[in-house]
Amino acid sequence: MSETSKTMPTSKADGKKAIEVNDGQLAYASGAAEGRVEIEVPGLAGSPNAVERLHVADFGPFVVGKLEASMNRQGYLRSGPQQRPSAVFRHYTGTVKGYGLMDGGAIARMEELAREFEEEPDQREYFEQVLRPYLLSLTPKKR
Repeated sequence: MSETSKTMPTSKADGKKAIEVNDGQLAYASGAAEGRVEIEVPGLAGSPNAVERLHVADFGPFVVGKLEASMNRQGYLRSGPQQRPSAVFRHYTGTVKGYGLMDGGAIARMEELAREFEEEPDQREYFEQVLRPYLLSLTPKKR
């Protein structure tokens, strides 16, 4: 066995491998089948965290939360990310593309939505009517 991938003892009940260690991180076999693989993605510029950790299956709701936070940000606050909502969506679209989290069709659709979102005069309405339902319907490719 290599140094980066070791397998923990099997479960006595079904004989399946319960936990694996890959590159120093625990990977639960049962969770991987449900998309519960934890990934690290680059944080937004200006964020106190250089990377953000999330489960692949939670990518859509995670991005929805980041977009909502960007739209509801008070103008007088000076700490934390200062991007417009369209720049936040562009950041996570690039993350999906760079990490290969989705297939080519989904990535192309996200890029198209990002262009439309930037051009939209009423971004809050576009977010509620188009982006939110789309992001909440995403199914990740990596498992």
